[in-house]
Amino acid sequence: MSVTINLGAWRSVFAVPSQIVDEGLKYSDGVKLKVLLYVLRHAGEELEYKSISQGTGVNVTDIPEALDYWVSLGVMQKDGSLYEPPKAETQPVPVAEPEPVVEPELQPEEPPKPRFTVAKPQKPDYVFTAQQLAVDDELKFLVGEAQTALGKVLSNADVSTLLMLKDTCGLPLDVILMLIQYAISIDKGNMRTVEKLGVRWADDGVDSVEAAENKIRLATQRTKCYSIVATAFGLKNAGSPSKKQLDYCSAWVTEWKFSPEMLREAYERCVDAKGEMKFNYIDGILRRWHTAGIHNLSELKESEQKKTASKKEPPRNQSYNIDQLDEINKM
Repeated sequence: MSVTINLGAWRSVFAVPSQIVDEGLKYSDGVKLKVLLYVLRHAGEELEYKSISQGTGVNVTDIPEALDYWVSLGVMQKDGSLYEPPKAETQPVPVAEPEPVVEPELQPEEPPKPRFTVAKPQKPDYVFTAQQLAVDDELKFLVGEAQTALGKVLSNADVSTLLMLKDTCGLPLDVILMLIQYAISIDKGNMRTVEKLGVRWADDGVDSVEAAENKIRLATQRTKCYSIVATAFGLKNAGSPSKKQLDYCSAWVTEWKFSPEMLREAYERCVDAKGEMKFNYIDGILRRWHTAGIHNLSELKESEQKKTASKKEPPRNQSYNIDQLDEINKM
């Protein structure tokens, strides 16, 4: 039995790379597929986000993220505003000329496989999440443990977050459970925080209980450093510090070993000079003190007294011409 397919109006077709179906279809949503199909259909044209939005119904603000998603999967590569297929590496063509015999060179070691680096991985949709929950025993276990720890019934969106962390980000179950417990310990026991930290852990290569314990230890240490600094500065309701602020505080307290008194002194000098607290300005003050070997108030006072005294001392070994002195006296 034979079958004939008449494409009719479909004869005008465009190519869709197989990689899209093989790798990107499972976790991509309708928004990302719409944008990709539209730009493939209009390949070679200079497209504005507005025209893509009009042709797909996708919000203009979601279009850059949709395009970058396909870049992160390696379906396309980006050069400025140009999106194009990834360029295959080409091997140089050997020249058919006699060459001297040389010792073979050692082959370089293969570079380590890149870690998970998608800035914002796509969570699976409602249908796929429900299907996986029905057949994936690990996901069932994870959901049950998470509900017990958080003390609530997880929504489908919450379950999709756990599925994303497990399958897309590749975090082991015990690491995800440690992550949930850590979020609870810092009074942020919600799935939004779990998702944010989980993606960060995956990107940092946290793939074992030992790595997770080390991550939690360092995070706890950095938080304590920020608490010491906030207390020294007299900050109330300091809120959540930024990563840069945590970096500063960790260096001041852990590496440079400044006391609360020295931290307060740097803070007050910053406010006197700038009229407000600026972490980068305070860092400059403390960095100069650390470089000069000054780590307490007595050393600071002694150093500044020496500088003041050196400015008041008259220049040494300065000689005057007798004729010049006579001219000065006549004035």
